[in-house]
Amino acid sequence: MEIPTESTYRNIDIPAIRQDIGLQHRQPDLLVYDSSHHNSDFIRNKPFRSGHFSVILVIKDSMKIKVNFFEYELTAKEVLIVPPYAIREMLWEGDNVHFISLLFTSEFLTEAGILGKYFNVANFLKEGMVALSKVTQSDHALLLELTKIIHTLLNADSYRINDDEVIRNLFRAALLKVKQYYDEIPVDKKLSASLIYRFIKLLSQHYLSHREVSFYAEKLNINEKYLTQLLKRKTGKTARQFIIEMVILEAKVVLNENILSVKEIASRLHFENQFHFSRFFKQYAGVSPTEYKKL
Repeated sequence: MEIPTESTYRNIDIPAIRQDIGLQHRQPDLLVYDSSHHNSDFIRNKPFRSGHFSVILVIKDSMKIKVNFFEYELTAKEVLIVPPYAIREMLWEGDNVHFISLLFTSEFLTEAGILGKYFNVANFLKEGMVALSKVTQSDHALLLELTKIIHTLLNADSYRINDDEVIRNLFRAALLKVKQYYDEIPVDKKLSASLIYRFIKLLSQHYLSHREVSFYAEKLNINEKYLTQLLKRKTGKTARQFIIEMVILEAKVVLNENILSVKEIASRLHFENQFHFSRFFKQYAGVSPTEYKKL
């Protein structure tokens, strides 16, 4: 059976978000999402995947964001950068939370003259890792102001030809300010060679077709017990828990699309049949796939 690729499932990307919230501006690879102006229900408390970067700033209150199997608490003095194609889930309660997101593609980084010139060695772009950093109150205010100006220009009724360059310059200014903080984060020079990083990278590549701890242990040239003990000690989760959470997240993404039948999803996720998939999903998600689709 052919292993499904990332493109098998529909992503919630910038064009889809723009259409959902009724924006018609002229930059296909750049969007500012403001929760106070736009309906957030379609991304709230539901896992989804996107092919763009997200720079998220909270203006009021706090929120939780799950990226793949890690959970982050984001407050008003922090900036979170989510890499492309990560499964993300944005969680908040009540209507008091106000956040703003700067969404952009790798293509826009190139168009803006940033990728390769300023950010080729930045850890959050180079490794595609989630990055969370505390910023000063003044810099947080500056980032918000830059993002809001970009939002205003993108959605202005009158759009002048020079506005494209103004937007690119404001975007560069915002990311260069963010980069100052990420350059200061101590980075383990052996990160890419570490067992935990290698395991997570392998998992992201093979979780659809391999759910056995032994597969990953063999790829890493270590025994299963050591891999499980290492992950438990460093992350609080076993290898088996990582694998299960990744599969459940993927299943939720596909179920939320409401395009494929449960039987088709079982096949896509390499389960022997619909029964085995349904039993697996209910055991770890608490409800059956059919019940989850109705939530």
